[in-house]
Amino acid sequence: MPRYIKGDLFTHSAKGTAILAHACNPFGSWGGGIAAQFRIRYPYANKLYSRHCQDNKNLLGSCLLIPATEGQHLNEADVLIACLFTSDFECSEENILHYTKSSMDHLARQLQKLHIIEKDAQGTPVVNMPQINSGIFAVPWEKTAAILSENRMLSINVYTL
Repeated sequence: MPRYIKGDLFTHSAKGTAILAHACNPFGSWGGGIAAQFRIRYPYANKLYSRHCQDNKNLLGSCLLIPATEGQHLNEADVLIACLFTSDFECSEENILHYTKSSMDHLARQLQKLHIIEKDAQGTPVVNMPQINSGIFAVPWEKTAAILSENRMLSINVYTL
């Protein structure tokens, strides 16, 4: 079950590497909503995300995990950005939810290989995110929350304003 935190996602601090996740399109554009804030705050990560989208096809249902700032690697970064490829703006709500589950599972598998990331008291990797899919992708939050609740490999903090 996601844990809700009232506050700004970008102020999250952690013992270990913080994971900040958000729903993305596969076209390399963090153009609106919370994605625009990621683009402004993390221009290096935006460059990596854009390049990944240009160089790869069939990204829906996957997760790109990238360092937020230049000069850091996945195993040493203070912040990692998890780009959850959940919609291409043409997907049905049902497909977006399917891609959300797949991308979260992909993220969980990647985090199992990293040892300095933030973990909860039970040793489960912590992922911090806004109410993904509920903005530009127009999926009712309750439906995405139900998908996130099924994931037992991650401890999910959802930031609300």
